[in-house]
Amino acid sequence: MAVSRKTWIWIIVGVVGFGVVCMIALAGFGLYFVANHVQARHATTAEAFRAFDEARAKFKDEKPIFDMDNVEHPRQVRAWSAIPTSQTPAKDVWVLAWDPDRERLARVSIPFWVLRLGKRKIDISAGRFNFDRLELDVNELQRVGAVLLFDFRTPGGERVLIWTQ
Repeated sequence: MAVSRKTWIWIIVGVVGFGVVCMIALAGFGLYFVANHVQARHATTAEAFRAFDEARAKFKDEKPIFDMDNVEHPRQVRAWSAIPTSQTPAKDVWVLAWDPDRERLARVSIPFWVLRLGKRKIDISAGRFNFDRLELDVNELQRVGAVLLFDFRTPGGERVLIWTQ
């Protein structure tokens, strides 16, 4: 039984229409995700310091796993094997960044399920802080639970704090 030309046109229109609806749904989910996981706002220096103090207080005197050497290259200062396995695995990676020149405070949360969609290794870049070479392992981060990864300050006043929670 032969399918008429009119039927093929309706099939093509249906497939294209379904594709457009899927793209709109994906864009809507992307906007929803960014709206719920990324916050950037104008803040005074005092507000920024308070936000960093509150985030840092969870880790008391704990040293970060990574720091910068004298030529601003990140280096690991605590071995993963030295960190005990947590009873509660981490669920999110949090980034708090302060730009004093623009007086902008940014807070980003990245759920581990998003990190697992891509590579098993994480590349983190935030402005001039480039940690691509660290190749953070999602499984290792989740194993150790809440941990302080980075706490960097530049002479210019910029600051980035990264932790798991």
